Amino acid sequence: MDVIDRPNGHRIFFLPVVRGLELERQKVGQALEESSPKVIALSISPEELDGLEKFRGGNVPAANFEEDVYMERLSEFGEVSKPPPCFLEARDQAKVRNLKLEPLDLNNEDFTEAYVTHVTTIEMMFQGRVERKLRGPHLQARTAEEFVLKFDKTINSKLGYRRLERARETHMAKRLAKLMDESATTLALVELERAEGVRQLLAQLPAAVL
Repeated sequence: MDVIDRPNGHRIFFLPVVRGLELERQKVGQALEESSPKVIALSISPEELDGLEKFRGGNVPAANFEEDVYMERLSEFGEVSKPPPCFLEARDQAKVRNLKLEPLDLNNEDFTEAYVTHVTTIEMMFQGRVERKLRGPHLQARTAEEFVLKFDKTINSKLGYRRLERARETHMAKRLAKLMDESATTLALVELERAEGVRQLLAQLPAAVL
């Protein structure tokens, strides 16, 4: 977990997390003990946060082929489930500690607009070829973190998809900068795939981003 200080004296504790892995609950709990935040920020959309807060248990199916393969292969490193245990733990702890939860990602409408802007029709047509690579041997990894980054690199091999993810990272960095100006201490749980991009962009932003 990294600690990032802002000129106004406010502080953010930045924790990359692996979506889907049950073991991440412990990491989130430890981060909360170390940071004692006023706000917990999650790399999910407002709509996903609403669904997370309403979730009362049960089996949630994979949203698409990519997620199905992701969960299947991630299970090599431990128990997996959906919604992501790291975010469920944050939700549960926020209730116990009376903390505010904040979404960082694009809302559904803005994501759709970003998708249309960055991903071409040809790239969408060829995305089916990427699906076949997801079960290939090149995604073998020694750790869950290594697998997640390899998986992300595969599904975002086309330029348009990389630009789409960069748009998400930019939005999340701006949201974090704003939260840091509003709250003295923030714990940010950012999916590992986007963590480095968000961290770099956040460092480039001024103290106040409206």
